[in-house]
Amino acid sequence: MKAEGTNYRKTDQFLLPLKKQGHSSGIYDIYPTHVIDDDLILAGYKSLASELTSHSTVIIDGYSGVFFEVAKERIDEELKNLGINANWINTGIALKGESEIDEMVKPFLGGDDPLFGKRTTLSMIDFFDRDKLRMLEPSPSSGLNIIYGPGASLAGWNGLFIYIDLPKNEVQYRARAGTCTNLGPRIPSDPKSMYKRFYFVDWVVLNLHKQSIINEIDIVADGQDADEPVWIRGRDFREALRQMSVNVFRVRPWFEPGAWGGHWIRKHIKGLNDNVINYAWSFELIVPENGLILESSGYLLEISFDFLMYLDHNAVLGKHAKKYGTEFPIRFDFLDTFDGGNLSIQCHPGSEYISEHFGENFTQEETYYILDAAEDAVCNLGFQDNIDSDEFRKNLEMSLAKNIPLEINRFIQTHPSKKHDLFL
Repeated sequence: MKAEGTNYRKTDQFLLPLKKQGHSSGIYDIYPTHVIDDDLILAGYKSLASELTSHSTVIIDGYSGVFFEVAKERIDEELKNLGINANWINTGIALKGESEIDEMVKPFLGGDDPLFGKRTTLSMIDFFDRDKLRMLEPSPSSGLNIIYGPGASLAGWNGLFIYIDLPKNEVQYRARAGTCTNLGPRIPSDPKSMYKRFYFVDWVVLNLHKQSIINEIDIVADGQDADEPVWIRGRDFREALRQMSVNVFRVRPWFEPGAWGGHWIRKHIKGLNDNVINYAWSFELIVPENGLILESSGYLLEISFDFLMYLDHNAVLGKHAKKYGTEFPIRFDFLDTFDGGNLSIQCHPGSEYISEHFGENFTQEETYYILDAAEDAVCNLGFQDNIDSDEFRKNLEMSLAKNIPLEINRFIQTHPSKKHDLFL
């Protein structure tokens, strides 16, 4: 896949800019940053390639969805300009067969159900044929050997270790555009199926792998701009995370249209693309998917929030680290229904159910704080007394099958809603 402009992503959201423009204090910032010392973040393939020249062996590992072939072409071009011919080895040749991987992940994907699945117990090494992986060795006749692809560090090479990260919202945009695949398949499937497999399989094994190598990485690169990556040295990256782990921080929010979406976010939050049908969400702190932005000399580099937890979750969570481990237990987002529709009807499973059926470590309990409201706003919350649960289920299933709106007030209580109200 050749990256050209932003044709490789399907979204109305702007790509993270290379540099941060001026921002006024007191105004909502869509690119909140953790500022570090000057000149610690560098940009472009030329600067990255120059780091390789003093090494004979290089490992380029990274996240699913990264355009490794694009990175190879561009780095190789820069190396040739420096008079260096590198020997490149792609980890893909050591993966198990596609059908074998499909069978391996099948138990975690919940069949044809669009939502049900269970977090995998697999690890990154399970996707490889170990004999083939052991055979991936540097060529003695080459002055520079480079192994690249997800799981490259599992080949056991010693050398400069580069990790290319990718924010998970950008993975989803690439999946929608059909420009990336899940771990194993050679061609993409439909975006919903891919997301489900990302969530229950790929991201689980990639994150565990990321956790195991965080202290070994020499360079971290942000791969979301396929034409001009930004990167930072591993020691500076880990120091920035240590600073954040004992300080205040804010993740980068990201924004999505949706079925109920409204127009408050578009009207009040500056810097977003106005050419969208609506905005339903602002993902403010949905940390399985959010990133953190580092800023140095104006350059912006985004890393996944996971990295912060993997480096020192004890510093972030304090006494709660024992219970939640490397998972951050608080999530919040802005839900916009202004001149839009009603939110979806939701019922969250209990702790035992979500653990047994989804493999999640804790369940979701929601609270709604009303930031703003129109005069006729309401909150639908809680069952009416003495409803017939069988009738409710039957009506829900009929609504889905025949695309008929549910008469929600027959079953759910309706409460007037005004600014600063809090609903548990």
